[in-house]
Amino acid sequence: MPRIPEETIQQVIAATDIVALIGRSVKLRREGTGFKGLCPFHNEKTPSFNVSPTRGTYHCYGCGAGGTAIRFVMEHDGLSFVEAVKRLADAAGIRIVEEVWDANAEAEAKHRALLLRAHKEIAAWFHLLLMKHKIAAPARDYLKSRGITAEVAKNWQMGYAPPGGAFYREWMAQVKIPENVLVEAGLFKQVDEERGRRGTYPHFRDRLMFPIRNDNGDVIAFSGRILNPDASPAKYVNSPETPLFNKSRVLFGFDRSRRFVSKAGQAIVCEGQIDMIMVFEAGFQNVVAGQGTAFTEHHAKALKRLCNEVILCYDSDNAGYKAAGRAFEILSPIGLAVKVASLPPGEDPDSLIRKQGKEALQAVLDGAQDFLEYQILRLRAGGKGEGMVERVRMAEQVAGAISVFTGVAQRVAAVNKVAKLLEISEEQLNAMVKRAASEKKDNPGAPRSADSPVKVADDANKLLSAQHKTATALCQMALNDAEVLHWLRESGCEDVLQEVPGTELLSLLVHSRYNPADDSSQLAFMAGLPRHEEAAFARLQTLARPPGKLEDAKHALYTLELARLDNLIRSVHAKQRQTGLSPQETERLQQQAMELTAVRKECLDRTKRSPDTPPP
Repeated sequence: MPRIPEETIQQVIAATDIVALIGRSVKLRREGTGFKGLCPFHNEKTPSFNVSPTRGTYHCYGCGAGGTAIRFVMEHDGLSFVEAVKRLADAAGIRIVEEVWDANAEAEAKHRALLLRAHKEIAAWFHLLLMKHKIAAPARDYLKSRGITAEVAKNWQMGYAPPGGAFYREWMAQVKIPENVLVEAGLFKQVDEERGRRGTYPHFRDRLMFPIRNDNGDVIAFSGRILNPDASPAKYVNSPETPLFNKSRVLFGFDRSRRFVSKAGQAIVCEGQIDMIMVFEAGFQNVVAGQGTAFTEHHAKALKRLCNEVILCYDSDNAGYKAAGRAFEILSPIGLAVKVASLPPGEDPDSLIRKQGKEALQAVLDGAQDFLEYQILRLRAGGKGEGMVERVRMAEQVAGAISVFTGVAQRVAAVNKVAKLLEISEEQLNAMVKRAASEKKDNPGAPRSADSPVKVADDANKLLSAQHKTATALCQMALNDAEVLHWLRESGCEDVLQEVPGTELLSLLVHSRYNPADDSSQLAFMAGLPRHEEAAFARLQTLARPPGKLEDAKHALYTLELARLDNLIRSVHAKQRQTGLSPQETERLQQQAMELTAVRKECLDRTKRSPDTPPP
């Protein structure tokens, strides 16, 4: 696969202002020589997320997340290592020349680029047809009926997919993109060969097209709206999942709205593309939309990195209510406050703006209710009175929503509020919540992702806990003192690193090209580590460095050598206790034990005197 030279990685890290980078999505305040803010990777109310401009690293004492600017971009934006380096390099104006040492990976990268080109080319073609071709007249009429101007259509590169394959074939001849690539991109489909036919046909036909983009603004998929209701039962058709597109990981319009979401600290969530576009164009630019499916954990985490509050602006019908409930169950556990904007009956955000203006939508957003209050209001509207039985029925339904809260304080406040609104005892409601939580526990959701920040932090903490105390101290000295690290590399400590458990981090440091005197070298070393090891080193750098210099480092290594000898002696004693040993083997083990004991005594003597004092 393509490999970015270490020198280039060092350049990129050195050119990146980590405070400015993280400050675009996290509100930081200066504290001493560093900066502090609320962690973007877990829910917290007291800041425990620290950024050190001098070290060029970040670390959260709450969840353990930590690393360099490259790691932050990887975790925050969901990018691979190479993608993160390239993004930072582009921002710094650094040209990357990759070293290609894996032909298969290089071919894969070229193929991905071809898929992106196919989407870019066809998006431009769809748009040209919509704006210029007579065949797209019905699509232009539809846009006009929805109050969508040519300028808006241009801003969002809306397009028109023609009804027949002849148009596509002509386009394919011009762009010279292989048919198999268009099939893999989800733009063409294979004919069902079981019916005795072969070939391909366009996935989108006679539809108004909306490009779906990734966070970099690249077109990776499409959503097509039907223009002729008699032609197909599906109102919207999305691209299938491809190497570029996974609908559970992409929010429509997020590439345009993410900085506005961050600035507002709040996201407005709509159900469809047109709603999202018209809300954005009306001036509410902190808005996104799903891809026709329920919210996913990935969607929630993407929003949580930028804001703390979400307003659901769904249709006012029963389907909209159910969709809001599903979204709440995904958004709330991530730590997002969820409100619901109640639209007038029969209206969606787009129609409300067209009929009553953006001021009407502003009023609806200003009046957004906490989800629990909204749920109770809906239940009361469809209830059978205000008797105790009815109130208990409503409480049982709301208890399911309260059980979603992961924080004790959240649950206590929610129980207090709902108990007052429904006029039932807190004890009774707490019992309902406990029962609902137990039912959810018996039917858990998907397991935690193996590469989630929480899992990485857990692995980093386990790694740190497993380290030998003296090895950890020596590792901290070497991280900060070039003389100590150079001495370790020349000291012949390989036996210690191989035979003493808990020296894994020290071994990584000794065998690396890390240089405490070169900031970019430090960060390049950490950036190249597995995520949990990088987080462990980031944590070590935040801890107070143990006192002492080279003499103390020598003393620490002697202590580790003593531990190695103790292990060897125990191993020999265990062999001596075995039955059936030959006289020769017994004598050999006895001699080995005596020699090891003598070496141990000499080593013990060294640890009791100054390392530079000559032996007596």
